[in-house]
Amino acid sequence: MNADETIAAISTPLGEGGIGIVRVSGGEAYAIGKQVFVPRKKETPGSYPRSHCLYYGHVVSSDGEPVDEVLVAFMKGPHTYTREDTVEINCHSGIFTLRLILQRVLEAGARLAEPGEFTRRAFLNGRIDLSQAESILQIIRARSDEAVKAAAANLRGRLSRKITEIREGLLGLLARIEAQLDFPEDLEEDSTLERELPRALQGMSESLDGIFRSAQRGAIMQEGLVSAIVGKPNAGKSSLLNALLQEQRAIVHELPGTTRDLLEGYLTIGGYPLRLIDTAGIHGTADPVEQAGISKAKEAVAGARLLIVVLDGSTSWSEDDEAAAALIQEEQLAVIVINKADLPQQISRAEIGARFAGYPVVKTAAIRSEGIEELEESIVRLLDDSVGTIPGESPVAVNLRHAGAVGEARDRLQEALRAIAGQPLELVTIDLREAWLKLGEITGETASDELLERIFRDFCIGK
Repeated sequence: MNADETIAAISTPLGEGGIGIVRVSGGEAYAIGKQVFVPRKKETPGSYPRSHCLYYGHVVSSDGEPVDEVLVAFMKGPHTYTREDTVEINCHSGIFTLRLILQRVLEAGARLAEPGEFTRRAFLNGRIDLSQAESILQIIRARSDEAVKAAAANLRGRLSRKITEIREGLLGLLARIEAQLDFPEDLEEDSTLERELPRALQGMSESLDGIFRSAQRGAIMQEGLVSAIVGKPNAGKSSLLNALLQEQRAIVHELPGTTRDLLEGYLTIGGYPLRLIDTAGIHGTADPVEQAGISKAKEAVAGARLLIVVLDGSTSWSEDDEAAAALIQEEQLAVIVINKADLPQQISRAEIGARFAGYPVVKTAAIRSEGIEELEESIVRLLDDSVGTIPGESPVAVNLRHAGAVGEARDRLQEALRAIAGQPLELVTIDLREAWLKLGEITGETASDELLERIFRDFCIGK
């Protein structure tokens, strides 16, 4: 990858549409743009092209034949996305049209951009930091309104400001500790550092913990939450899936064992995007087909963050119910649903509450869509309590890399706090530097080339 080369790529999805864009960025962008584009109106030499103006005309082939009717914007750096001279060709969107125009631009001297190279140049040229660059990708991939809001806030620098503030605080503490160690005779009368250091580190640790919890919620908003519906046969799992999705997604029949494979659906509840998986009924069987379905169900349950355990309220507690309940792992979230509340009940909410202490219990009649609103409210409360939420405020961070870096930095500050009590200050500085470096990976100031390659290769070509 050579930053001195002029790059080009199609920046809109391939397919039929009203508008497609071919973007060119680099030192030769203007020269290439003028070579491939002929304006309809004769422009005055010396004044053409003016920056950030649209020109109407045609892209022409190397022998002067029109390729497409277009609008072209010439934009002078540094007031562009990459801070380089940029040309954007707005043409009719069609696979062959876009490829012909891109090929013409490449013939004129541009190089095909690598995935994420435009955004990487924006980062390297100081227009945005690394967390903002990642937010652009998160906006593109967002699966909910909340995810868009969180990513947009980070693109404006919300996370960067918080991280920069903590890093500057750490740098100030390191400078004071180094001065204390290097010039003890001059600072022996100053005892404020010993008093202030624990308080400052505790405050920073708490700030990082808040960001970490928000990052977990942001990651769920962005990536979605895998949720498995589990229970014995004929408990009403498929009816519950249909009621939640408000469509006939799964076949429902009074005969048990109708669902033998995994069925999936997607919905958003309280801003949380959920990937719902309806699983085969958990029970003992000698049927090899049913055994395969149950095996798949257990795999899906093991990989889910949230379980919706469905019980048939019209039947008494059974070994199959016990087997389904045993699938709940300690780190998983779970909601217990007593279904078929419209029929005479054989189990009570109090009985189930005692068996599933600590888990919310909801009654439904899924076939009639009764109790579904209460179930959704319980799921939202459970997720809010799990990952933390501030009313009216979107998550600070939206990806797992951020969460990991913040969590490691927080742990380093906790180590430093423990070291203050009985260890030399030299050891404390080691943890502080590690925390400072780890937080710098979020904004890109201490990111390795390997990390940058890993991040930007996930971008599409043209962004």
